[in-house]
Amino acid sequence: MAQRFHFGPRRRLLLVASLVACHHSRNFSAPCASRSPHRGVVAMAGRGRSAAEFIGERLPGTAFVAVMAALAKKVASLSILGGIFSPLLYATLTGLLVGNTILAKSNSLTQDVRPILKPGVAFAKARLLRLGIILYGFNVSVQQILTMGPGSFCSALAMVFSTLAVGVAVGELLQVDRPVALLVATGASICGVSAVMAAAPVVEKEGASGSKVSVALATVMVFGIASMFLYPVMWPRLRLSAKAMGIYTGATVYEVAGVVAAGNAMSPSVASAALLTKLVRVLLLAPYLFIVSRLAKGGSTSIQTPWFAFAFFGVCVMSSYIPFPAGLAAAATKVGSWCTALAMVGLGLESDVAAIKQMGWRPMLLASIIFVYLVCGGFLVVGGILHILPV
Repeated sequence: MAQRFHFGPRRRLLLVASLVACHHSRNFSAPCASRSPHRGVVAMAGRGRSAAEFIGERLPGTAFVAVMAALAKKVASLSILGGIFSPLLYATLTGLLVGNTILAKSNSLTQDVRPILKPGVAFAKARLLRLGIILYGFNVSVQQILTMGPGSFCSALAMVFSTLAVGVAVGELLQVDRPVALLVATGASICGVSAVMAAAPVVEKEGASGSKVSVALATVMVFGIASMFLYPVMWPRLRLSAKAMGIYTGATVYEVAGVVAAGNAMSPSVASAALLTKLVRVLLLAPYLFIVSRLAKGGSTSIQTPWFAFAFFGVCVMSSYIPFPAGLAAAATKVGSWCTALAMVGLGLESDVAAIKQMGWRPMLLASIIFVYLVCGGFLVVGGILHILPV
C-alpha cells in the first residue's frame, strides 16, 4: 500500500522554495551570464551527476555560511551591540573579516579549504539572496504597492538615468576608460554586482575584461557597504517619514541586499518602501542596458531581465488575494530572513579587499563622486519629486 505523507505549512513552504530554487537555478546568478537553459538537478543527473552530488557539492560552503550568519545574529543580539545595526550588516562584516583573513587567498593554510567552500558560498550569495527577496513578498501586499504612489516610480526612474549621466560625464572628465566608467556607473545605478555582471558583455564588443569588471565590483563593495551603515545613521537627522526614507534608500543604495539590510536597520516600514522602490530600479535593467550599449563603443545588445523581481511581485499578489495560513506567512518570513543573512555573509566572503589596491585613483575617484551624488544629489532629487508627488 502506498504510504501517504502529510506536510505542515512550514514543510510545504520549504519544499516549494527548493523547487523554485532548482527550477530557476540558471537565473540566480548574474543576469548577463551565458547559461544553458537546461541547468538544474535533472540536467546534472543527465550528465552523470546525481541530486545528491549537486547538494553535496554545495553543502560544506552553505553550512559554513549558515554558521557565520548565526554568529552574526548572536553578535547583533548582544546588549552592547544590539539595536545599533541590522543583523544583516553584521553578517556582511563577518564575511568580510573571515574572507580576508582566515580564508584570504594569501593564506596558505586554507588554500585547500576555499575550493571546497566556494560552491556553497556562491549558492548562498546568488540563489539564496533571490529566494530571500521572493519570500519577502509575503510581507508586502498589493495595497502597500499601490499606496507607494507615482513618487516611488519617478524617484527610481530619475536616479537610475541621472546616475548614468553623472558617471559618463565625470568619467570623461577624469579620462577613465569608457567601459570602466560605464560599469562603475551601472553598479551604482541599478543593483550593484548583478548589474555590473549584466553590463559586462554590453560595454565592449568582446565583453569587458576581468580586470575592468573587478574594478567596478570593488567600487560596489566599498560604497555599497558604506551606504548600508550610513543611511541608518542619517535617518534621524533627515527628518523624513518612514515611507519617504524608504523611497530615498531604495532609489540610491547599491545592492538589493544592501537596501534590505539598511531598511531593516531603520524600521519595517522603511524596509518595505525601500525594497519596492529598489525593485523598480531592478526592473529598469533591460532598457538601461539598451542605452548603455548605445553609449559604449561596439557593445553587445544581448541582455536578460532579472526574473526574481517579477517573482517578488507575484508573491505579493498571491499573498494579497489568496488566504494562506497564518503559519505559512510567518514561516516564509523566517526562511527569507535567514536566506538573506546567508547571502550577506557570502557577499562578504567573496569580497576581495586586495582588489581595491589595484583600482588606481581615477576609477575610485569616479566612484566616490557617484556615491556623493547618490547620497546628496539623491536626497535633493527624491525630495523634489516627493514634494511634487507626495506619498
